[in-house]
Amino acid sequence: MRIAEMLQAIASWLEDPNNEALLIAEYDENCLEVVASSCIEAASLLRKAADTVDLIEPEQESTITPESIETLAEIAKTFDESGDPGLMAQASVIDELILTIATPPKSFAQKRAAEDKKIEYLKEKYENPAKQLREDNKISEAEKAIKESKMTEATILEGSLSTRSCPDHPGAQMARKGDHLWQCEMDKKTYNYQAGFELANGMKVPGGDVANQTKMETPESHAIFDTRESRLGGYQP
Repeated sequence: MRIAEMLQAIASWLEDPNNEALLIAEYDENCLEVVASSCIEAASLLRKAADTVDLIEPEQESTITPESIETLAEIAKTFDESGDPGLMAQASVIDELILTIATPPKSFAQKRAAEDKKIEYLKEKYENPAKQLREDNKISEAEKAIKESKMTEATILEGSLSTRSCPDHPGAQMARKGDHLWQCEMDKKTYNYQAGFELANGMKVPGGDVANQTKMETPESHAIFDTRESRLGGYQP
């Protein structure tokens, strides 16, 4: 074990709330406070020392050698040929470990970079046609033209002739302030349905009157009893 690893392990033990020193000191609160603070300070110093030692401590020689890998491969082969399901499963695990050890150190990072590059290529491949179609069909110009040509003045039937609900705030009630004049309870804005008004989105609603919404043309009721002769006779000089 490396010195830095040992120092880190000791620091972890000191920081553990279940270490023996803290358990023994639980009988007295003052002792427990002193022991706990001391353990934390000591753990902090040990972690700093571990970081420093890790930079100056020489690397340990790896015990993984070609001979040891060859021996491990022979063991995996023996397990695989044994016919025992458990040993055959262990042989598969050993083979995977050998392949992992034999892999170059930067192979995983290179594989991840290649996968990211492929994802970016596919993303660009599928996004470019949409951008090209938008450019070819001049969608941006069409959107701009539609926005500029939007009508800001409504016809008489596009606005409300009279309603108790606020035109700018659907569902908000309004209070009557006079003839054809109503006030929103939310922003206190007044709406004159006879003179017209302007909505919050800039649309101008012309004035109108519900009295002329439906024109009823009914003849005189007594005329249903007239006959052709009586009507012609009625117009004789």
